[in-house]
Amino acid sequence: MMRIGFCFVKGGTGKTTLASSAVLYLNAVAATAGLIDASPVPMASLLLAAGVQPGVHAGREDIPVAVTRTPEALDAALRALEKVKASIAVIDLPPMAKTPRLDVAVIVSDPPGLEFVGDFKADAAHSILAVNMAEGVDLGRYKGLANSAVTLPYSPAVARAYQRLTPAILPHHPKARSLGRWKKAFLRLMGEVARQVRR
Repeated sequence: MMRIGFCFVKGGTGKTTLASSAVLYLNAVAATAGLIDASPVPMASLLLAAGVQPGVHAGREDIPVAVTRTPEALDAALRALEKVKASIAVIDLPPMAKTPRLDVAVIVSDPPGLEFVGDFKADAAHSILAVNMAEGVDLGRYKGLANSAVTLPYSPAVARAYQRLTPAILPHHPKARSLGRWKKAFLRLMGEVARQVRR
């Protein structure tokens, strides 16, 4: 099973928003993907309208969601997703200095968090730096820390959707068409994820 983790050492960078959007996107265009919510506060499972108690739940769009509330239970969650025939595990990780073993690490930072990027260790075959809520950030000095880098602009529509516990990337979401630049940046990020997955 392909493991794609959304991770960083700092909280509040948008890992959960991007992970929940990524699992919806991957299910729509690639293969059966499930979400593992390994955060002590399981917001990704809430965004997908699944339960917050540990276990496997059917989430929005029939996406399997495994809630562990801790990265230490990752192996059991992966086995649970394999039982429901998921071929991709999108993992929403809590703030941590080093990830568990991943195939692709999406390192989600915001501009203030960039000063900590060099201290973060992603145990992954491939890594992508996603600088969220940012515009005009020079990514050149960070490219050696990841295989590729993408910036995503701040979007009030995405922030409001998150507050309402609705992933804005859902095609039938009323604001999906108005996401403009954020959606384009998100699709670039998903293109990078797909490129790393194919390698």
